[in-house]
Amino acid sequence: MDKVTKSNNAIYGVKAWIIALISIFAVISYPVLFLYFQNAEEVRFIEVISPLFVFMACGLIVFIISVFIAKSVSLAALITNFCMLIVLNYAFIEKIVYKIFPMFYYWHVYAILVFGFIILARLLYKKISADIANSVVLVIGIVFGSLIVLNGIVAFPTIIKKITVENKTLEHQAEDNKTEMGELPNIYFLLFDEYSSIDFMRKYYNYDNSAFESHLLKDGFNISYTSHNDSISTTTVTTNLLNLNYIVNDKTSTIEKDFYRKNNYLFGYLNEKGYAIKGVGSVQAYGLVNSVSEKQDLSAKTVTGETIKDIIYKNTIIRPLYKAQAYTEAQKLIISAFEYLADPKNYSKNSFTFAHIVCPHEPFYFNKEGIPYKNPTSNWKDDKYYLEQYIFTTNKIIEIIDSIISNDPESIIILQSDHSARASSDPDLSSSKFLHQDKTSIFNAVYYKGEKLDIEGLSGVNTLRSLLNKLFNENFEVIELPSAN
Repeated sequence: MDKVTKSNNAIYGVKAWIIALISIFAVISYPVLFLYFQNAEEVRFIEVISPLFVFMACGLIVFIISVFIAKSVSLAALITNFCMLIVLNYAFIEKIVYKIFPMFYYWHVYAILVFGFIILARLLYKKISADIANSVVLVIGIVFGSLIVLNGIVAFPTIIKKITVENKTLEHQAEDNKTEMGELPNIYFLLFDEYSSIDFMRKYYNYDNSAFESHLLKDGFNISYTSHNDSISTTTVTTNLLNLNYIVNDKTSTIEKDFYRKNNYLFGYLNEKGYAIKGVGSVQAYGLVNSVSEKQDLSAKTVTGETIKDIIYKNTIIRPLYKAQAYTEAQKLIISAFEYLADPKNYSKNSFTFAHIVCPHEPFYFNKEGIPYKNPTSNWKDDKYYLEQYIFTTNKIIEIIDSIISNDPESIIILQSDHSARASSDPDLSSSKFLHQDKTSIFNAVYYKGEKLDIEGLSGVNTLRSLLNKLFNENFEVIELPSAN
């Protein structure tokens, strides 16, 4: 009866609950924070928050279940600590088992650990009183808490140095923006391949993109709802776009287009005005080098491409089942461009950034959450593939423009597509599903330092001409849009 009374008292004792939770949090946090502290120079703390949250949630679930079974907070905490130590250090335990039994597979190790844990939990429940459990839990909490503090103290100078350097960089860039961007604002020309207009998505995909429209208007963008280009050929559109004139058509040879695109008028014009030309994404066809590099990737990676999150999960009990998110080179090109453009460290003064991102253009790599499909597809018959990659692209555009406006409000942002969805890989479907005139419609929006700029109905070429008129007091006339081929 005394043991039952002590157990019941332990359940409701505030002190027991505090010791139990601190101990569990310390045990769960230590392996994650140890890896972070050891790699603090390269890794940002935000990169370990996700696995830390997942493990904490798992630990709390185990703890709550154990409380109801053991009828003691301290015993439940002790059982939870041993469970999470097994879960979080599975890779180490697995190596030991394999050395003893090299013929075993991972499911053998799972079975051994589950069976061993059940026996251990039963022994703790039967043989250890709540008072002893409380003392053991307290010691475990002190040991792991002390290890966290000691590792944190060692890593503290590195963390402070990293934060200081990053803050100085951002402050320096902010000062540059204040002193020099007023006369020569940064220009970000973001071209999203096959990103359909608002009306197109409503007509053909029954998708209302008005939330994105409202976001742009709130940020100070000027939107055209009736813009069209002269062609649905990317090479034709982009060659004319960067030359501010309709100098080629779909019958022009590839070699000639390539020459005019790499030796375009716009880059030369802006260069003379004092702009440095930067390329992001698929820009080789424009004679530019992609500015994105591994050093500029937001997540620190090992030489094999693993992030710290991958390493953390691979140490746990899900290691045999965990597959690190791996991108193909084409996917990396898209993802890295999104990340680069959303990172304020890459906003340098007096720059014209031209980004051509081949998304939501097929192949369809990503669902709307940005999770890559196991097998990319060019399936246009099922609307979900284009639509989900379109939604994913929209969300990334929001991240990019919010970052630019927040860090570089006196800039100019041009959001355009070369054409709307066209299903070029399925010509029969393309001609039967989409009207040609609708395929030439484009998404067209411009942020001009938060000011008004009338671009309604203007093609991509005429939008650029109108923008340069306002920026440099030029006198470019609106030119007639050739008949679409």
